[in-house]
This record gives sequence, structure tokens and C-alpha cells, in this order.
Amino acid sequence: MPKYLISYRKTEGTGQKPEWTSFTTTSDTSLEAHAIRERVERRMSVLGEKLWGNGEVVWIGQGRLDDVLYRREEAVPETSIVYGLVEE
Repeated sequence: MPKYLISYRKTEGTGQKPEWTSFTTTSDTSLEAHAIRERVERRMSVLGEKLWGNGEVVWIGQGRLDDVLYRREEAVPETSIVYGLVEE
């Protein structure tokens, strides 16, 4: 099954600096942007987090975990969610 890294910028309160948080998920089907957004929203509702940025979901490609994390840092500052396929 493919393994995806999903990262999103979150804050826990007003005026806080946004920070990336990440998790992985496996799926037997290709994940699309709307499915990624739904997973992030469910996770944030449980953890009491707020999404930061413009709400955009961006595919950042595939590669080793460290490569995908590096590409995450290259995302436009207003981007809220990025995801990529992690090779094992």
C-alpha cells in the first residue's frame, strides 16, 4: 500500500506563529486533495488545532521521507497543507 506524508500548518491560538505538523497514512488508492483536506480537518478537530494559511492543498511529489520533508519547507508561506508519497 502507498504511504503518504501529510503536513499542515497549524496554530493553537490567535497570534501564535504557525508551525508544521505531520502524520503518515497508508491507502490502497490514490489520495486526492479533497480527501487529504478531510483527514486534516478530522485530526485538527480532535486535537483542537486551527489551520493556518489560505487553505490550499499542494502535492509535493514522492521520494524518501527526508526529501519530502525538505520539499515541504519550500512551499509558499501561505500554503496550508502539503502531501507527498513516501518511498520506503
